[in-house]
Amino acid sequence: PPPDALEAAYSAAVRRGITPRALLLSSPNNPLGICYTAEALRDAWAWVESKPNLHVISDEIYAGSVYREGAHGQPGWVSLATVAARLHRSLGPNAHLVWALSKDFALSGLRVGAVYTENEAIRTPMQKLNDLCQVGTPTQAIVARMLSDTLAAEPSLDPSYDEQLEGPAEPVLWCAALEESNKERLRRRYDRLTAVLDGGGIRYLPGGAGLFLWIDLRPMLQYAPGQVPVARQSWDGCVGVAESMLGAAEAEAERALYLRLITEFGLMLTPGASMRAEDPGMFRCVFSAATDDGFEVALDRFAKLGQAAKAC
Repeated sequence: PPPDALEAAYSAAVRRGITPRALLLSSPNNPLGICYTAEALRDAWAWVESKPNLHVISDEIYAGSVYREGAHGQPGWVSLATVAARLHRSLGPNAHLVWALSKDFALSGLRVGAVYTENEAIRTPMQKLNDLCQVGTPTQAIVARMLSDTLAAEPSLDPSYDEQLEGPAEPVLWCAALEESNKERLRRRYDRLTAVLDGGGIRYLPGGAGLFLWIDLRPMLQYAPGQVPVARQSWDGCVGVAESMLGAAEAEAERALYLRLITEFGLMLTPGASMRAEDPGMFRCVFSAATDDGFEVALDRFAKLGQAAKAC
């Protein structure tokens, strides 16, 4: 997010009597499925440090699910910690990182996560709180084994090359092999889904991270007679996270399309209004949450959606 957009949101909150305390970055971004560049993170962090008592929290829970980078025209993922290292500085007291097993390992049921902070005033009470909500011993043992387990190195296709090695090939961490397999499977599904969308003329934001795709279905919005769509132009009037950036007509049209996607096409997508999208008709598609057979069915349904979209 550019500093001018951050400043606009910050000023709007202050005018409502709210003092922002933290900038929460979803990095990689949910729902957009993109990675911030190192420059964007640096600029956002610099903006945070220009404000009194403001913190930045980098939620890096999709860091292991980045499957399209430089070769695909997408920026590679960069941790805020890496930005700090390149600037030859520490994170300091106002920058913090969080991660968990929930997404990259699909293990939300284990309830295991991590926070990294150099702020003693934050770390100490969190350690005390952990006495009341510890990760169970069996779970710790499972996670430790999972992150340290190794796979036997596979021989190459060229036996003569193996003979030139001075010793046996190094074993591969199981979690590293899983990450590579996960990226490849996500890439294949992304390519197949976007090919169907391209065929139907449905626009989307090219992505390469996370488990989802940001789809533009604005041409399919329908407004009641006499309704004039007027998008909200500022953050003024928004107080809680449940409040949409959309006007009443836009919100109604998006909800109608959301229900139509379910009843007519059998597709359940996340409406943009629930994620504070500023334009109606934007939807998040989680393309990883289906079996292989279910994904094939979904592609057929998206193809039918494309035919309907062309008629709009």
